[in-house]
Amino acid sequence: IATALVSGGASIFFQRKKDDWILDGVSLLVQGALIPLLQVFLVATWLTKFASGAAGTVELHPLVAFALCFVGVDYLYYWNHRVLHSKVLWPVHLVHHTADQMDVLTTSRNTVWSSLLIVYLWINGTVVYLLADPMPYVAAITLTAVLDLWRHSPLQPKGLAEQALGSFLVLPRDHAWHHSQDVYDVNFGANINLWDKLHGTWHPSQVQPEELGVKTNISLLSRLLWPFQ
Repeated sequence: IATALVSGGASIFFQRKKDDWILDGVSLLVQGALIPLLQVFLVATWLTKFASGAAGTVELHPLVAFALCFVGVDYLYYWNHRVLHSKVLWPVHLVHHTADQMDVLTTSRNTVWSSLLIVYLWINGTVVYLLADPMPYVAAITLTAVLDLWRHSPLQPKGLAEQALGSFLVLPRDHAWHHSQDVYDVNFGANINLWDKLHGTWHPSQVQPEELGVKTNISLLSRLLWPFQ
């Protein structure tokens, strides 16, 4: 099984084009390094300057703190994600949808500044600053990040694991439909599929979409910096 996974993963990466490597490499650097540094900078400057007395003042039970991120912020992200599919912001988010295959490197594919439009950047740093014990909240942030990588991978669980996890989580196949060529205004949730089910945007399927990736003719530089046409 391990050999098959490695072989399958390698074949996916060999299918990548040069522009894909550049776009995803730059995006990974920005989202994986520069954005977290920016988040720390915002907390260290703005909150320290304007709310220095609030640091570590909010006490929450560990389970509540974990749920605040994994469930509460996840619900905010669901609506954040839907706003990114609006007519005004779609050109920015379209860049993420240009991937024509699901692999972990496409997780961070974006216009380099589009992370500033994501709710995680502005909420997580603030909550961590306010909590007396931020570790459960940080654990939820970490789990969300891991699930995000998994959701963009081809590693769909099977059998009982699929039934159990799919009863409440957004699985890779569910998110693949969000990246399909024709049916991409569905399955907006990150961690939990409940939000899509509640708001009529859930698209269940037992098969993978035939083709992934929204087609666009904008240049690599435009996708990185300014995708508006």
